Amino acid sequence: MRLSEAGELLALIKAYDNRSFNEETSAAWYDLLGPYTLAEAKHAVKKHFYESTEYLVPAHVVRIIRTERKTRLAKVETIVPNRADMTDTATELATTKALTKAVASGALTPEQYEDYQRGETPWVDYKRGLLALRGAA
Repeated sequence: MRLSEAGELLALIKAYDNRSFNEETSAAWYDLLGPYTLAEAKHAVKKHFYESTEYLVPAHVVRIIRTERKTRLAKVETIVPNRADMTDTATELATTKALTKAVASGALTPEQYEDYQRGETPWVDYKRGLLALRGAA
């Protein structure tokens, strides 16, 4: 998440509970939520307000995101690159890290991961294709 996106997230929170934020608040939330995507954070905020009457704090958002990431990763079990990405150790490790992040964040569904695994397309090209499909939708 970028700092400007943290401001967008806080605008969503304000729409739900009418609190006010300033630049320092935005920076503080960004400091804690920076590792996550805006889409994940927005989903977590909506889920929190749908399920809870507690005053929302960053820890609630992080907990929801982490729980959902663990659930997504559990659906895939072991993440390994396909044959096209096993050219050398560095590529294999970098691809495994990128795939894990994509599955955890929801950017890559279990079905898409299986499709990638069955194919011979390197991850960077497969990801580019996914992004192109999303852009066309």
